[in-house]
Amino acid sequence: MSIIFLRTLFLLLVLAIANVAYKGRAFDKTSWGRIISLSLIFVISSLVLLGSNYKKLLITVNYITTGLFIIITLIWFTFPKIIRHYGKYPSLYLKDKKNNDRFMVRFELPSMTVKYFEVLFQQATFLFLLFVVLSGSQKITIIFLFTLIIIIIHLGNLFFMNKKWALFYTALSIPMAIIFGYMILGGFVFITDSIHLLFYLIFNATYWFNYNQKS
Repeated sequence: MSIIFLRTLFLLLVLAIANVAYKGRAFDKTSWGRIISLSLIFVISSLVLLGSNYKKLLITVNYITTGLFIIITLIWFTFPKIIRHYGKYPSLYLKDKKNNDRFMVRFELPSMTVKYFEVLFQQATFLFLLFVVLSGSQKITIIFLFTLIIIIIHLGNLFFMNKKWALFYTALSIPMAIIFGYMILGGFVFITDSIHLLFYLIFNATYWFNYNQKS
């Protein structure tokens, strides 16, 4: 149990370092140098967690899992053009100051680049929790503890974002942790990564087709 505690503390430390320059900020007017630096921080943090533990991981690599991930990645980076072609910029929604920190709604390439690597880092933390921190326990125990830790991590957003959205993502993290937990333990992290990215695209795209949205 002490090993689990120490490994969890290590994870929280890496999370804090990786997110200190990211949470609660917008990046649309940030230089590409800083965008690349922030993205590299997430990549390096992922390697710190998984680099020496890669032999413990179960990752299914085939045409379906990697193909889907590549397709979603291509859609992700072309989505700023796609959404501007079919949708309408949600200027009314973003005019409200309390919504200004929701940078994903703008679908600007700089912020989407950082978000992409942040999502990959989140998936790396899931792998670390499931295959390193909680390994050796029964599957149902792993899923329960994994869900509990994910809830605690998401509650940390209360320090960085609007309370409503912090609680929304915390509530959403419960079914996500259960579903993703079982899928990742089964080796399907490329699928969960694709779902994770796709969720952000669909959820934030709704503001481009709901012109009267104010909250």
